[in-house]
Amino acid sequence: MLKVIAPAAILALASSALGGQLAGPVAAAATCVTVQPPVGTPFVDCSQGQVLNILPAGNNGLTTATETGAAANGTAPHEADQLAMYLNLKKVAPGMQPSALGSYYKNAGFSVPMSDIGQVQTFAPPHDGTYIIWDKSFGVPHIYGRTRPDTGYSDSELTYQADLLPQRYTTPFGATTEGQQVHDDGTNYVSGINAYISDAVADPANKMPVEYAALPAGQQVPRQWTASDVVAVATIVQSIFAVGGGGEVESWLLYKSLAQTFGPQRGLAIWLDMRQQNDPLAPTTLQQPFPYMNGGNTTQTNLPGVANVLASPGSGRDYVCHQQAAPITAGAPRQRIHVNLPQLIPGRMPLSNALLVDAAHGAGGHPVAVFGPQVAYFAPEILHEEDVHGPGIDARGASFPGTDSYVELGRGVDYAWSATSASSDLIDKRVEVLCNPQTGLPVPAGQPDTNYYLFGGHCVAMYERTDTETALTSGAAPGAPQVITFHIERTVHGPVIGRTAALYNGQQVRVAISYQRSTWFDELGSAPAFLEWNDPKIIHGAQSFMRAAAKETGTFNWHYIDSHDIAYYSSGLMPQRPSNENPNFPSWGTGPYDWNGFAQVACSVSTLPGPDIWGATTSGATTSACGYTAGWLRHDGSLTDPHPHAINPPQGFLVQWNNKPAPAWSAADSNFGFGSVYRVMSLQDRLRASMAAGPVTTTDLVNDMEDAGSVDLQGSKLIEPFLAALGTTGLSPQEAAVADLVSRWWANGMGAHRRAPSGTSYQYVEPLYADGNAVAVMDKLYPNLVFAIFNPWFGDSASSSSIYARIFALEPLYDPAQYQGLGSAYDGSAGGWESYVNTVLRQVLNPGIADAYSQSYCGTLAACRQRMKAALDQTIAQLTTAYGSANPDDWTCSRSNDTSKGQCNPKVEDIKFSAVGAQAIPDIAWINRPTFQQVVQFPAGRMSGG
Repeated sequence: MLKVIAPAAILALASSALGGQLAGPVAAAATCVTVQPPVGTPFVDCSQGQVLNILPAGNNGLTTATETGAAANGTAPHEADQLAMYLNLKKVAPGMQPSALGSYYKNAGFSVPMSDIGQVQTFAPPHDGTYIIWDKSFGVPHIYGRTRPDTGYSDSELTYQADLLPQRYTTPFGATTEGQQVHDDGTNYVSGINAYISDAVADPANKMPVEYAALPAGQQVPRQWTASDVVAVATIVQSIFAVGGGGEVESWLLYKSLAQTFGPQRGLAIWLDMRQQNDPLAPTTLQQPFPYMNGGNTTQTNLPGVANVLASPGSGRDYVCHQQAAPITAGAPRQRIHVNLPQLIPGRMPLSNALLVDAAHGAGGHPVAVFGPQVAYFAPEILHEEDVHGPGIDARGASFPGTDSYVELGRGVDYAWSATSASSDLIDKRVEVLCNPQTGLPVPAGQPDTNYYLFGGHCVAMYERTDTETALTSGAAPGAPQVITFHIERTVHGPVIGRTAALYNGQQVRVAISYQRSTWFDELGSAPAFLEWNDPKIIHGAQSFMRAAAKETGTFNWHYIDSHDIAYYSSGLMPQRPSNENPNFPSWGTGPYDWNGFAQVACSVSTLPGPDIWGATTSGATTSACGYTAGWLRHDGSLTDPHPHAINPPQGFLVQWNNKPAPAWSAADSNFGFGSVYRVMSLQDRLRASMAAGPVTTTDLVNDMEDAGSVDLQGSKLIEPFLAALGTTGLSPQEAAVADLVSRWWANGMGAHRRAPSGTSYQYVEPLYADGNAVAVMDKLYPNLVFAIFNPWFGDSASSSSIYARIFALEPLYDPAQYQGLGSAYDGSAGGWESYVNTVLRQVLNPGIADAYSQSYCGTLAACRQRMKAALDQTIAQLTTAYGSANPDDWTCSRSNDTSKGQCNPKVEDIKFSAVGAQAIPDIAWINRPTFQQVVQFPAGRMSGG
């Protein structure tokens, strides 16, 4: 039972328990301080107030009826108390002063000053060794445990938000010592959640999230949690943020379209230009090459392992096959719905950034860092902050609700870490040849499909599973409950996501496309990395951090800082593919072209996924794989590890914004964007200027980050080559005026911002953009440039049958800052079409550039100049129509503008906090920065460097 101590009694308890200091520094040394917690052993904090963080809108994911009723402004305590700090930084950067840093970030120390004690919670035996202090300032829970079970038991306040995530999945925990510790920590965590649920049922006004009361009868009480729920949440996180690849079929169909139009040789050359697999000018985090997936087979189309898929796969079957209103009545008709399973497969979702400067260039001789994940914006936020201390755990930072038995992104006693999605290639699409089980022969095109496929010389049955579930109402899905029946088919490689035809041994046959992910059924395989990062006895320097990072199986870029070093490691369970197939194209699933060392991990009776307690039925294969083994690329975190990594790199800094990790580390087959332009360049440009000016402070990094966060990437990197190709001769006065205004906005590469004029007063959203006429011009000019250059090659951009459609399937032409109110922008096209345009224009100006394409897509300089002029004239005509004026001064970007007429309006770019529950957070001005973010400089530490 949870015991909440009344505020009036807190100070008395604190004085009694701690001799007058509650979780504060009790012994200051020349370097770090020792903190005496209310329970457990002392721990060290070396931050000295120089580690800060921010998590908008606030840290409270639990809104009770009592809190809602007491909130005078409509928000519960700590629901939005970090919102203004977060959004106001854009108003002052890049001129924010060191003295103002605390106005935009909060202290992320381990200690809780006496004056900041909010609520204290204790627990009855057997968990009377658990103690939680909620600080008054921001509602961050500071969790202390006498034992490891006490520590894991206490973190249970965000049950509600995690309860909205899918909750059915099973997997075995590892049998190693670390695996057992992960299992034990997860068990204690689940016990704490269930204890809180019991308390909430007993005291709903003060402990039950208000959202439950609004749900239908039967759903108003959270169900008890299990370890499977933790795994379900971990699987969601891994499948969104930790994957890359899986674009082989789309890439092959693009090549075939180009080959049919231009001939095989020229078509391949154009495909290679678009692919940008290893562009020599692609911005990278490291300068040292780390070769991966770049052998000679990556440019060949006729290898035996390349599957000649003839058409885009449709779902071919009703994988989600029935839906009806709940409850079910006997004999009720079921309405069939059609869902294309590939739409449910996560695509490349690049997020997050990081800036780190080494000790040689950092102020005071210590490294500095500003880093964090971009995970969009929710109410309550999808991350929450905690400060946890107990045996083997001393860490503060952010975690996903439902997996937060460890701090996942944060700081330790004298070190900090963060991540960006790397999107390296750990997914393949396999082409499974369907076969007739009576004859064992392939099914000819035009014949009915079967649920059998060729593998290892045999015609084998697919594993099939049918589930019937009730999709319940929730804060994330407020519609009426529905009963849904869906059917899943799986081969040895993975789930079947569609069917089509392919040319196999000279015969057109029916095939199924399966989805093979290296981390399948090992979603908790990354847990030991987080376990180690939370433990100061394990992490004692950059090298030990990298050894832990190598245990992360998802594809991430991990960044590390302590008082001496900065470090980087790009993780992932990376397959090694055979040389008789092209990793860019789909490969046969018949066996000979599997990953090197590929083998299935057989399911035990307890882990075989169905039939099970959920009522699923299975058919087809009687056994199923529970994951894979293979000859993965070595990942041990050593100095010779083939994954991109570095400690104190020669350039003196690390910058990451989901860009290419290192030269020769090939872009995943689904990623056509690692070209000459990438959004990380907005950070690099500013950081290099800061380093040239002298020792870099955390304030410098914050200013650089926020200044880069309002940059229009297309304006920043395309205006210069566009103006050079356009020239100045023969321009009309209006053409010259428009060229001049975008040139002034570009400001030699350090401008091109989408933000309000300096000094503009606003609360949440910007009333207008400075240089709004240039912003309006760029929004129209960018697609006009793309189509002026490539229409002669790829056809009508509006036609679904054009080559554009094939390229857009891999590299979409996004409206950058207007991307669904998520904040993160210039990501899906973080360098794709911008790189194409940039390289084409640089090449026409200088054919000898290092990254020249196979042909000049813009023609001669004279011809290209006419295309640039035509694009500019089209832009002028579009804006003249949109604004009813040919005067560029009238082409504003204002909140009062009419978007239906094509006028520029900052409103379409506002960041929106997606409501997961009852909380309502106002929209805020667009900014391209991490959601949770840390500002770090450790002036002292215990680090030995190992």
